[in-house]
Amino acid sequence: MSAALPAVAVSSGYGRGIACQLTAVFLFAIMGVLVKGLGDAYPTSQIIFFRSLPALLPLLMYLPNQGGWRALITKRPDLQFLRAGLGIVSMFTGFYALAHMDFASYVTISFSAPLFGTLLAIPFLGEKVGIRRLSAVLVGFSGVLLAAAPDGSGISLYALMALGAALAYGTIMVVMRKLGSVDRSAATVFYFTLAGVIAGGVLMPFEWVMPSAVDFALLVGVGLIGGVAQIFMTEAFRQAPTAVIAPFDYTAMVWAVTLGYLVFGSVPSLQVVGGASIICCAGLFILYRETKLGLKKPKLKRSSL
Repeated sequence: MSAALPAVAVSSGYGRGIACQLTAVFLFAIMGVLVKGLGDAYPTSQIIFFRSLPALLPLLMYLPNQGGWRALITKRPDLQFLRAGLGIVSMFTGFYALAHMDFASYVTISFSAPLFGTLLAIPFLGEKVGIRRLSAVLVGFSGVLLAAAPDGSGISLYALMALGAALAYGTIMVVMRKLGSVDRSAATVFYFTLAGVIAGGVLMPFEWVMPSAVDFALLVGVGLIGGVAQIFMTEAFRQAPTAVIAPFDYTAMVWAVTLGYLVFGSVPSLQVVGGASIICCAGLFILYRETKLGLKKPKLKRSSL
């Protein structure tokens, strides 16, 4: 898209925000590779537990920059509960699907979350979505269908689960538009992460698989990397406007293709690449229109991972 996003002045001060976003996207990609690699040997509940518990450490270390323990005070516990519940659903379905899918295909389908968010904002926020944004959503979903059935044999159960995870996260985006105006981002990330510890911890004892020393380190790494990535992403949106930062989220596709090939030896099909391109273009156009119309975007992305 050649047109510059309106009402956003290009500033050298935004460089730090862009750098934080690029770092966050890379770290989330590394975390995704670890989740996929561990998914064949360990139950999803165990991976979610380790994704959540170690992530509390970098988050608690980051609290002083957010105002200390007072940053965890919430004015809307009902919305925090809803956001955390949706995040758990997104993690369970997403992690399970990722363990059984091509990495690039999963990342491509996950890009459909903003498309769901745009549609869900109509009934839940009373937002008016014009014909141009609706058309972009439909075009974007055509890319999702292309990526979800790359071999022409139909959409698999795992692709449907990945789509379900994206739907849950699209709903989170709608919740965040309300929650982001009353609570600090640190509170939202903390309660979601705590919910992951509880949900994973309740189910894990029934499915526990004793990890080797190496796998234990990798499981802990999933949580630490995810927690640090979330901090970088939070900082990115503190340093620069959404319209500047959000487009760099699509660099995840570069890492998905690169890491998918280097780690798993997989090469995405032309259909997946084509689908990703369509979704990215549709998402950028929606962002362009929402920025032009002055709509607010949620400041937390990928926190469901």
